[in-house]
Amino acid sequence: MIKIQDNLSEEDDFKKKINRLIGEQKFGEAINYLQQVIEYDKNNTQAKVLLEQIKKINQFRTRDVFATTNLDMDPWFE
Repeated sequence: MIKIQDNLSEEDDFKKKINRLIGEQKFGEAINYLQQVIEYDKNNTQAKVLLEQIKKINQFRTRDVFATTNLDMDPWFE
């Protein structure tokens, strides 16, 4: 497990790690890390906002746009 206390000693390290994970598209690791940060510091609003944003990004990445064949949303096909 990551030592959160050591990683949160400087705010720049925290942001750099999250930016690196997002840049590498390791959204699962970024979510886990942010949850650990929030568990350590419950008042960290930046981590909470980032966590919600990454969850939304991950939600839209995994959405299957071809799940419906009615892409034009024609009412007579539904």
